[in-house]
Amino acid sequence: MAALIGAFLVQAPATAHSTSSSAGTYRGEGDSLVRIPVTTKPSIVKITHQGEGHFAVWTLKPSGDKQDLVANTVGDHKGTSAFNTRSGGKVRALSVTADGVWTLQVLPITSARSWAVNAKGAGADVIRLAKPSTGLRRLTIRHSGEGHFAVWALSNDGRLKHLLVNKVGDYRGSVALPPGSRYATITADGAWSITRK
Repeated sequence: MAALIGAFLVQAPATAHSTSSSAGTYRGEGDSLVRIPVTTKPSIVKITHQGEGHFAVWTLKPSGDKQDLVANTVGDHKGTSAFNTRSGGKVRALSVTADGVWTLQVLPITSARSWAVNAKGAGADVIRLAKPSTGLRRLTIRHSGEGHFAVWALSNDGRLKHLLVNKVGDYRGSVALPPGSRYATITADGAWSITRK
C-alpha cells in the first residue's frame, strides 16, 4: 500500500497539450500555445470547444503581444472568426485558455462560407460575397441573443471597412452595405440572419 501511495505521489500531473493533426488544423485540451506559420494576410479560424469554464483564444504577434481576441465565452463554443483584418498585422501563434477539448482550423479568408442573398447562423461567423458589392445595397439584420452583437463589413482584400451594427441583446434593423464590401464578420451569442437587397 505504501508503495502504491508513493508511486501516486511522484506521478507527474496531467498537462495541457496540443497537436497538429493536419495542415492548419490543431487539437488540444486545456491551456495551450499553438504556433502557426507567420502570416500577415487576413485569415479565419474555425473554433470548437467542449468545456464548462472560461474559453478564450487570442492571436499573438511574433513578439508575443496579443493582437485579436477571436473567442471569449464560457462553456461550449463553436464559431468562425477573422483575424489580421487590420493592415500591418502579423500573427505567429494562437493562445488558448480552456478547461476542455478544443480544435482550431486556420484558413485563408477566401475560405469563408458563401453569402449570396440570405445568410443565417448562430454565434460567430464570417461570410463571403462572390464579388465586392456595388451601388446602394441594404442589409436587413436580425439577432436573438443576450450578449454582444456586432457586424463588420470587410473589403475585397479582407480588411476592416465599416462597423455596421454594435449592440447588446436582440437586434432588428436595416443598414447600408458600403460599396466594395466583400466579407462580413459576425460576433453573436444567439441566432442571426442577414438579407442583402
